[in-house]
Amino acid sequence: MTIVDEILNCRGDSAQAEALKNRLIDNAKSTFSGAREIFLYLLYVDSNDLDLMSEALLRTDDFVYMHYLLRSFYVKDYRHFIQRMVQSDDPKYLSNVLYDVDYLDRQDKVDIIGRIIELGDDRYILKAFYRYFVIDGLFENAMLACARNFLIQKMDIEIDEYNYKDILTEVFYREDYKKDPDGLSGNCFKGRNGHIPNLIVCHINHTYASAIERFYNEESQVSSHYVIRRDGHVKQVVGLDDSAWANGTSSDPMKDNYKGFATSEIVRNADDNANYFSFSIEHESFDGSLTKQQLDATIGVMREIVAYLKNKYNYDFPMDRQHIIGHSDVNPITREKCPGEKFPFDEIIDELKRGK
Repeated sequence: MTIVDEILNCRGDSAQAEALKNRLIDNAKSTFSGAREIFLYLLYVDSNDLDLMSEALLRTDDFVYMHYLLRSFYVKDYRHFIQRMVQSDDPKYLSNVLYDVDYLDRQDKVDIIGRIIELGDDRYILKAFYRYFVIDGLFENAMLACARNFLIQKMDIEIDEYNYKDILTEVFYREDYKKDPDGLSGNCFKGRNGHIPNLIVCHINHTYASAIERFYNEESQVSSHYVIRRDGHVKQVVGLDDSAWANGTSSDPMKDNYKGFATSEIVRNADDNANYFSFSIEHESFDGSLTKQQLDATIGVMREIVAYLKNKYNYDFPMDRQHIIGHSDVNPITREKCPGEKFPFDEIIDELKRGK
């Protein structure tokens, strides 16, 4: 039995949980490992000892699970994690914390953005400014001066205190493609491995352009059946007969996409990779909220999928939250914020039912 099986099996058994907790803490003290197991214990068994186990996880120096811990729990001494993480030379970890941790205060964000600027990766710098000024609605002259200098140097664009939000939004969402790539992506499994698909899985990606770029890049090994832009434009990336690479699951407990973590019973009880029995729809969004155009387009795409299933398999797709789910229902470990709490599942399902 793996340590992950032990964690999942000891839920509700307080004596077994206590023994496992002590073992995990001792392991982190002695070997500077075990961050994943500590995080999974807190997530699936008992978070009452969050402070104690957070200290053990901090000692592992594992930035991935530090991020997951801060994202999933309110950690009282979270600034100890921030202080450690700003020492990283990889801006990805800092950007993830900036976007995923809801309880950071203004100074925390300033400190993180300052380090991202020091590291000099333009993609993450622009994303950090967009988050600070547009998503969070924060403002201070010193940060505006940093954003102004960045935009002048990198794009020869001027901003001031009156237009900074509009210009940051325009630059951030600037369309990198004059037109969509031709045809469908090769990033997929051909066919459905004998399955009749019975899930529609909703995702978010910060920008349409970045999603398209990744989905048509063979090396990325990711894709979705559809991508829906903020203006309602729909791009089909993978044919419905084939299996996109968006909802992959594993039967290996040592992988973070282990099917045993899924909150979806359909995924958890399946004997195969969830890509084979699901459709995936990617939305250009930061928090799961959709524009009116996106909402209408999403409903239209789902109606196409429902009609496809009826025509091809004579299968009546159930329009409910067990069958229209989020990526977080498939993989709550690495995709907890996808598609986010603001995604309008109920509105979509109600509209689909009205159109039956």
